[in-house]
Amino acid sequence: MMSLCLTLDYELFGSGRGNVFQHIIEPTNRMLSICEQHNIKLTIFFEVVEYWKLKEAYESGITMGYSSNPATAMKEQIQRAYQLGHDVQLHLHPQWIDAKYEKGEWLLNLDYWRLPEVPDQPDETISMGLSELIRKGKETLESILEAVNPEYKCNILRAGGYNIDPSERLLKFLKQHSFIADSSVYYGGKAEGNLSRYDYSDISETKAYWYASNNSLMSSNGIGSGFLELPIFAQKRRRILKYDAVRIKSAMQNKANSIEKFKNNSAKKSKWETVQFLLQEEALTWDFCLFSKGKMRNFLKAAIRLQKHSAMLFHPFVLVGHPKDFYYPDALLYLAKQAGKREIAFHTLSGLLVKINQETV
Repeated sequence: MMSLCLTLDYELFGSGRGNVFQHIIEPTNRMLSICEQHNIKLTIFFEVVEYWKLKEAYESGITMGYSSNPATAMKEQIQRAYQLGHDVQLHLHPQWIDAKYEKGEWLLNLDYWRLPEVPDQPDETISMGLSELIRKGKETLESILEAVNPEYKCNILRAGGYNIDPSERLLKFLKQHSFIADSSVYYGGKAEGNLSRYDYSDISETKAYWYASNNSLMSSNGIGSGFLELPIFAQKRRRILKYDAVRIKSAMQNKANSIEKFKNNSAKKSKWETVQFLLQEEALTWDFCLFSKGKMRNFLKAAIRLQKHSAMLFHPFVLVGHPKDFYYPDALLYLAKQAGKREIAFHTLSGLLVKINQETV
């Protein structure tokens, strides 16, 4: 049996741009409709800090061009998703902590793009410390979803931009606030930019999950219990090969954001350096929103091969997606169709934790 977990990072663009209804609510509704038809369950990683800021702005009379409250729409959507059997867990982008809406756009504090750099306590550079951020995020989600199910628990994290390393301080605060798992790492991942910086290149794809040591999510404690890391599945590919028709068309739909990213990357490279960069390999995450049908087929085949030879009794695979990228449903529909032909089970992350604990007993 192939076990898949589809996770959705529920957020606007990292720059603060985007329209909540166009880039979150509407594509998520389309996705939920497909999932309901094919009995697929998602784990929604709800970015709570932008939710606070949107709610605060709208309720103070700053409409941001919206005719109805975007935060209310987000709240009601995740309540409905949870009622349908999907999981909802915590996503944190700390650049939103002191965000201000001025002259028609959000101004974010990009000095705090990385969650591990948030200090323990607030200071003159940031109004919220790391422990308070985790606690308040957990309390917000639990207050929203306990109205649907009093037993709901927020206890799994995904860090914004996959920036979870170094993780010793984060682990300490996560455990203090009763978190039991993280899903921020991806196989072979590496970033050395001005914003994102991490190195997961030593993480082997043969490890579907592990119980983390006390000082790092990247290393195992060697025992079958504790705080779990559930990495996102990824495969090494030449960068140029990830730019297929679906990804390019999606980028054109998000033109302003794509141009912004292109400028940030290309300004530092000559044409030859850009060619070399595109020919290099990088770890490509298994993305059910941005993949073409062909790429989804290739990744599914790779996962089947890996599971066949896995030393683990239970070898699940975590996928990732973003509503803002979900313009073409081909990859998700292909996966749903394959589930009808093969033995494929869709789990939420909370469901995976239960199954993993059963396997280790």
